[in-house]
Order: sequence, then C-alpha cells, then structure tokens
Amino acid sequence: MRSVERIINRSFFAALALFLFSQVSAQENSPFSRYGLGDIYPTQSIAIRGMGGVAAGYVSEQALNSSNPSSYSALRYVRVYGASKGALVTYDFGVSIDTRNLRSASPVGSYKSTNFIPSYVQLGIPLSPKGEAKKRGAGLVFGLRPATRINYSVQSTQRTAIDSVETLYQGNGGLNQVFFGLGKRWNNFSIGFNAGYQFGRKEISTKQIFLNDTVNYYKSNTSGRADFWGVFLNPGIAYNIKLSETKSKMGNYKEGYFLRLGASGTLEQKLKANTNNKVETFAFDANGAVTPLDSIQETRNILGHITVPLTYNAGFLLSKKYLVGGEAISTKWSFGVDYSSGKWVDYRFYNQPDQLVNSWMIKAGGEFVPSLLSTSLLNRATYRAGFYTGKDYINADGHGYNVKAITLGMGFNLRKYSNYDNQSSMINAAIEFGKRGSSVNNVTENFFKFSVGFSLSDLWFTRRKYD
Repeated sequence: MRSVERIINRSFFAALALFLFSQVSAQENSPFSRYGLGDIYPTQSIAIRGMGGVAAGYVSEQALNSSNPSSYSALRYVRVYGASKGALVTYDFGVSIDTRNLRSASPVGSYKSTNFIPSYVQLGIPLSPKGEAKKRGAGLVFGLRPATRINYSVQSTQRTAIDSVETLYQGNGGLNQVFFGLGKRWNNFSIGFNAGYQFGRKEISTKQIFLNDTVNYYKSNTSGRADFWGVFLNPGIAYNIKLSETKSKMGNYKEGYFLRLGASGTLEQKLKANTNNKVETFAFDANGAVTPLDSIQETRNILGHITVPLTYNAGFLLSKKYLVGGEAISTKWSFGVDYSSGKWVDYRFYNQPDQLVNSWMIKAGGEFVPSLLSTSLLNRATYRAGFYTGKDYINADGHGYNVKAITLGMGFNLRKYSNYDNQSSMINAAIEFGKRGSSVNNVTENFFKFSVGFSLSDLWFTRRKYD
C-alpha cells in the first residue's frame, strides 16, 4: 500500500505542477502561434519522440502511448514471488526545453527564445487480473497534457502619410486536455479510445502608437479574449501480426518477429466559446505598465463555437521481441513509419476561417537495445533515432511552411532485467533538431528541443499467498 500511496502523491503533485507551468509564458515568443489555436504540442511520449514520433504501431512493456490508445491493452498483471498476481501500474511524466531561433529576411533580424514546456502526466492501470491475459488484455489510463500554446510579441514600425506608427501585436493562451483512456485486446486485434474535457483561452491585443515629437496622439489598444471548452474523442486501433518465432540458443525464452499496424485520430470537435472585445486608449505609467484611459467600444459575452477539424495518424512498426510463456516481455529492436494529416481548412473561429492549410507529416524511426541482460547501464540502454518531414498547418504568408527535423533518443533502465516483473524505473531522453519554413518564407524558425520523461512502474492490488 505504501507504493500505491507514493504513486498517487507523485501523480497529484506532478499534475499540479503541469497545470501551473502551463500558465507560465517564460521567454517564449512564437509569432506562428497567432494563427488557429496556436502551436500544436506533440502527444507522443518522450520515448516515441526520440524515434521520430512513430506512434501508430508503437507499444511498450514499460511506457504509455497515448497517441494510439489501443496500446493500453498491453498493460498487464505479472506473477510475483509470494503472491498470485499483481497489477503493473505505470506512472509517466515528461517535460521539455524548447529553444527557437526566428529569422526575418525583410527587415533583417533574428530573435532567440528558450522555453520550459511541460509535456504530460499519465497513469496507466491494467484491468485483466484473470483469464488468458495474453489473449485478452485491457488497460485504463488517466492523463493531463497541454494541446496547444499561444505566446507571441511582435513589434513593427511603418511610415504613414502623417507620421510613423509603431504597432505591437501580443497574444497568449492555449488549449489543455484532461482525459481518460481505455484499451482492449482480442487475440491480435486491439481497440481503444481517449475521451476527455479540454479547455483554454486565446488573448490577443494590437497596440498602436504614433511617433511624433510635437503632437501628442492617444495610444490605442484593440484587445480580445476568447475562453473555450468542450469534450474530445480520440479512437485508435491496432493489429499485431507474428511473422516468425524461434527458440533462443539459451533455451529459456523465444525470439519473435512482429509487424504491428496501427491507426488513430481525433474526431472533429465544436468547442463552445465566450469572447470579450475592447477598444480603448491607454498610456504607460512610470514602470512601463499599461494604464487604460478611455473605453471606446466594448462587447461582452459573445457566445459562439470554434470548429477543430479531424486529424489522423496511421503506420506500422516492425520489431523483434523476447517471449516467455508466449507473452512478449521486452523489445530488442523496432523500426516504423507513420503518416499523419489534418484537415485544417475546415477550422472555424465563430464561423470565420483563418490562415491555415491542410497539414501532413511523414515520420520514420527506430530503437535498439544492445544487451538486455548486461550489467552495464549503457549496454542495456535503449538507443533511438528518427526524422520527420511535412507541412505545417499554419499559412501566415500564403506560401506554406515546410517542417523537417532529425531526432535522437536514449532510454535508461535503472533496474536490471531480472527485476522487470516487479518494479521498473525508466528515464527517457530525446533531442530534436529542426526547421520550420524555407527560402520562400520571409520568417523562418530553427528549433532545438530537449525532452526528458520518467516512466515508473510499481505493483498494485497484489494478493498475497503468504503473510
């Protein structure tokens, strides 16, 4: 019971920290986040990000894959010494540090920002204590994660017929999701879903200042805040094909080759929204803070909807696994490819489209473990690599933005293989080097992301044979 209490306490404080950190803007400045619902956060776990984001067919004995909820069926009960069976409950928490370098061709300029980004908090519980576990598995997952992020501050100066005008565009907010997921397996076929509640806000403002040494013009601020909320559904399916199975030279386990096909998606949603708009004059106080002077126009509680379109992901994963008693207990290597797309031309904000296009992405990558039985931490670590390329959903300048990146990752087992059936502790790390935009775009973005995930498994609900 102490392990149960420990994981519950960790989950509560990690979820609270995730929510608090999601409200902090840090130094982030992404002008691309002005469009749609902002920059989209990846839903993949840190382990999957290290292999290019290949998630459609990914399933792990020690990590959660919320991108395809059918993978929850891999959560399992295990036999332990002095007990009949115990639920191997997995707790997963991830964070990222994101460094971006924006470059503008005209006018020539650059801006660099470093941001702390909480990724997710997840808790997975197996639901199949009896029966043929290798044929019928089920798992339940609870989670909290940010889905999008809005944070930008862009300043421009233009010359008019009267005077120069300085304009400051600012925005912040984003979308967060709290969800539960259920996955179920029948022989080789798995199905699952995530369902939950999402909520967020989008605050934008445009401040204009006339630059004149002799005439005092009023400064204007046009601002708006939209709060939105609603439910979402993310279904997923997978089919596992055993290609071959051979007995190992040691004789106490078997080696199997598997091909896993998977697909998942998020159905179109209509978020409810409430918007407040204001046009006012303002002045700066001695500390540089904005002080409203006079309200020119104000509208409150404008109710409407935000349409978030259908998105989907499909792919395959080829892997070599070690089997004991007909059940896969660990992975030697795997390689996969995914294709994802989103119909963002259907996005509507109060029935109005935005500067968005349909997105697509191709992802490929794999992982490899040199030696599962080694006493060396580096030899029994998991090494990952991959890449992704495609088109972003934002179309700010009408030319579209290509996205490409290379990824690397490592996973460290802090316990040896002989302890896997009791408890496990994994530290996964991933790095991404990438670019958004090309020579046809006036503004491009180079990015570097470093992510760390902690996957901790512990036994719950054990029924003791001996006291």
